[in-house]
Amino acid sequence: MNRRTIIITAVFLCLLSWVLPCLAQKTGKEDYFYVLNTRQGLSDNNILQMIQLPDNRLAVRTKKGVNIYDGNRFLFLPLSAAQAQELKGYNGLTHMYTDSQGRLWVKDYRVVYCINLQTHTPVLHPLDSLAGNDPRGNIQDLYVDSSGNVWVVRGNVVLNVADGHRVTLRKAWGGLQDLDVEGKCLYTFHASGLVASFRDCELVYTARAYSPAEARKFQSTSLVVKTPSGQFYQIRTGHDVKKQSAVSVFLHFDPASRRYVKLFECDYVLHTLNMSSDRQALISSQHGYLMFDFQVGNTPQEVSKLSLPDGKSLVSGINTVYRDRDGAIWLGTYNDGLIYVSPMLGLFFTMDKPWWQSGRGVMAFAVVTLMALGGGVFFLRKRRARRGNVATREELAPAVEEAEPEFIAKARMLVEQHLGESEYGVEQLANDLCMERTGLYKKLKSLSDTTPVTFMRNVRLQRAAALLKEGRMTVNEIAESTGFASPSYFAKCFKKVYGVPPSEYK
Repeated sequence: MNRRTIIITAVFLCLLSWVLPCLAQKTGKEDYFYVLNTRQGLSDNNILQMIQLPDNRLAVRTKKGVNIYDGNRFLFLPLSAAQAQELKGYNGLTHMYTDSQGRLWVKDYRVVYCINLQTHTPVLHPLDSLAGNDPRGNIQDLYVDSSGNVWVVRGNVVLNVADGHRVTLRKAWGGLQDLDVEGKCLYTFHASGLVASFRDCELVYTARAYSPAEARKFQSTSLVVKTPSGQFYQIRTGHDVKKQSAVSVFLHFDPASRRYVKLFECDYVLHTLNMSSDRQALISSQHGYLMFDFQVGNTPQEVSKLSLPDGKSLVSGINTVYRDRDGAIWLGTYNDGLIYVSPMLGLFFTMDKPWWQSGRGVMAFAVVTLMALGGGVFFLRKRRARRGNVATREELAPAVEEAEPEFIAKARMLVEQHLGESEYGVEQLANDLCMERTGLYKKLKSLSDTTPVTFMRNVRLQRAAALLKEGRMTVNEIAESTGFASPSYFAKCFKKVYGVPPSEYK
């Protein structure tokens, strides 16, 4: 390493040591934090529930129906009373599932809707086909497990409609409120706070979260979330007669030890639960939302006031929360639509323990140091290459394009042909390629390790970058000509990929 490289690297590390502590304490930036509402195409601003679909789109349940967001625009699917089918045994609030047959199930109080995600059309009388030859209307409730299997409840019997496996529940356990599978075991969660484990349709064991006396407080609703490691986390709500107030409890059930642990209890209603791992939890409530970092402890950080990018403050308006597969947080509000929080904000960052004292901090510093050294060398090489023959570099470009798989090249060409059409999305691209949406997803994933939404966005961004270098159009004009719904969304996407806002790109 020559003298110039050493000097550049040293300067880079000094700047980095000054910037990192500042970055660690960031809590909000317009580039990473924005609102999606009726102005961006959402049907209405009252968000009831959210779920990420298998193809990475986001399904948002509002009072008017279901909005499917593909990262660029909303597709609205209205839900009417004529499309609903009675579900007498379900007494909870809005709950959404996706099954292995490409269907979206939407449960509301005592009714259920079903949407075909391939055709974006409602499935009328969806329970009739599940009931088989049994008399119509005998299904009291419906669940979809984390493997995409549909289960129906008929009396005290729970039936897997795909393989016909069934288990019998006992009346003493209380009403069924949730179920899921882990490995070859089925777990049913009951209003009494009891969980029952079944294997090969036979009862293996039961476990209780608390005493029968305490169970009477938490019988209203239940929401169970399974983490990738096979752990179950649950929030229950109810009413405390003595205090005359609503109550909620946050629980952890470990199938290996067959034991429950109470993590948190409060005298208000907890709405939705999202687990990014066994270490972190995010729960929405009537007061805002709670952030748990179990590496620090079981005491959550409570956030009741949210500062929006436009200077407004949102107080106690968060109804539901969802963490997507990219780590981004989506907050559904009562009246303000969706709030997107980028993972780059570090929403779960805790200041209880200085980051530089943790093992991860030391590891991060080592990685950053290596990256800085490599960056210094890369900078010098890039600078020398820039002085070289530009024509040679341009001659190499076609060779790179030729090496691109034929399918990718065709998909790229189709997107480029429709750059200015913001409504041109994954559905249209799949149709133009003569394949189903799921087939397109699998093909792009195998060839480029990207989803269709990301692929299309990257093609648009590459064209936008070229137009910015030409300097003949404004940022707003480029955003429109490359098919982005709004300049702010274009700026957010561009900075995420290129590291700088469009206005600073050279």
